[in-house]
Amino acid sequence: MRPSRHALLWLALPLAAMAGTSQAVASPKVVATFSILGDLVAQVGGDDIRLVTLTPPGAEVHEWELTPNNFIALEDAKLVFYNGYQLEQWMRQVHATVGNQAPLVPLAEASEYPTLPIVTGDYSGEPDPHLWMDPRAAAAYVQVIAETLAELHPDAADNFHARAETARDILAALHKEITKILADIPEEQRLLITSEAAFVYFADAYGFRHDGIWGTNAETEGSPQQMMRIIDLVNEAQPASLFWESTISDRYVSSIASDTGLAVSGPLYVDSLSEPDGEAANYVSLMKHNASLIRTALLGDEEIADDKEEDHESRDEEDEEKDDEKSDSEA
Repeated sequence: MRPSRHALLWLALPLAAMAGTSQAVASPKVVATFSILGDLVAQVGGDDIRLVTLTPPGAEVHEWELTPNNFIALEDAKLVFYNGYQLEQWMRQVHATVGNQAPLVPLAEASEYPTLPIVTGDYSGEPDPHLWMDPRAAAAYVQVIAETLAELHPDAADNFHARAETARDILAALHKEITKILADIPEEQRLLITSEAAFVYFADAYGFRHDGIWGTNAETEGSPQQMMRIIDLVNEAQPASLFWESTISDRYVSSIASDTGLAVSGPLYVDSLSEPDGEAANYVSLMKHNASLIRTALLGDEEIADDKEEDHESRDEEDEEKDDEKSDSEA
């Protein structure tokens, strides 16, 4: 599938922003805890900050263990962005390392975006931390990022706010695009069963029911009780497919699929981007990939409404070019 205009704009945003950077003051070092937050911070910070992301693409963020390079990166950090709501259970180590030299900003909590509860498991009922799975929540993160960076580096405040406005426009368009991608899925097929129940906000935003084998990756994974509960659920609901996520082994959903005769689809991306040359190299491509994979798995239909629209526009442009060439030849 070709990148959409929104994805291309998102890719270009940090580069385009360089033209407006302020070099009067040295760029402060800013740390983000994991790759998805790092991408959002990069869209706003551009070349006005020096960004370091602690966890690499593909890493499991819930129970990450700080590396020697992480400690070095934190030594002279001026600001640390993390998600909050207990996602990064290793933040005490970060706080102990940076002390009072750098504010720690929990984007999910600071955004004040309405939370939804974890749906199952040891932490059931507590705020689910995966707010960024709704682009509207990601836009709220962007607003906090811009305001915080503007306080840290006032000389570049105008740049931060301008980039944030562009990013929010792209995220609003992304939300509409995903709604269109998923629009044809019938109500009875709108069920997402994953390993970690991390699609609470995605499901709420796009009208799905959702459950997982376990609630968050911070708890016991794949216990007999967890597996039997989902087997009972899928035997009753008969979803078209089960889904696995990029940072988790597919053996749990594959085992359930083997017992129930269901298909398995993946990977979906939740807690990490892919490698830079992968299918979810930034936030926009991650969300589009997830939506497209879910549509294909539940409908068996690879053609997406947005692609149809882009193909139609492309044909219109070709027709206009042919008409212009014909007019020139007749003249």
